[in-house]
Amino acid sequence: MLDHPAYMMHVVVDPRDGGTRRVPEGNVQETVVARRHVPATPGPGRPREEKDLVRLPNGFWYDLATGLQDSSGETCIERA
Repeated sequence: MLDHPAYMMHVVVDPRDGGTRRVPEGNVQETVVARRHVPATPGPGRPREEKDLVRLPNGFWYDLATGLQDSSGETCIERA
């Protein structure tokens, strides 16, 4: 399931003050479109760690180890 506002809906938490909360909308299923292995790059400056990425139909790449969107911590995927 994707933890992203596009896949969430607002639910009323407290009807007295109109407070809402985002919860996952149903059971969103995504399929893997592509896989990519990024090797580690040692060296001066900013070394890069090794990671395995998957691309989903939404066009974004996600790190399999953390579930986070590559180069962004805004979206998270979970294995179903």
